[in-house]
Amino acid sequence: MCWVFRVVEQLQQGLGAASERHTVLSNNLANANTPGFKRSDVVISNTFDSEFRERLQRHGVARTHPKHLPSRRGAEVGWRVVQDYSTTMRNDGNNVDPDREMALVAENQLYYQSLIEAVSRKLRSIRSAITEGRG
Repeated sequence: MCWVFRVVEQLQQGLGAASERHTVLSNNLANANTPGFKRSDVVISNTFDSEFRERLQRHGVARTHPKHLPSRRGAEVGWRVVQDYSTTMRNDGNNVDPDREMALVAENQLYYQSLIEAVSRKLRSIRSAITEGRG
């Protein structure tokens, strides 16, 4: 698969993770008054460190010798839902802080929007390359 499409696939995986996080955070808010409810969050992990990914997207990687290992452009994005048992906000065992959850929702929305913009830019560049800049 072409590296351009791997980047788009990576961005799509990030969008999936952000969407899942929104669902989890919304569930936390919906259960803010449920006794004993423990908040959850989505942990997003990338296989490459961010500096390497940034350099890779900016410059690409060239295989200059047949014995060089092939590059893995487009990091795998994985996520998992984790429950927070470490804190308790109230005497009934609930640990949801609605103000904190709303701040996390806002942060997640910004993250999602930035990924949407990145996908849009990448698809525009693909369209421009296909039409040779005529459209």
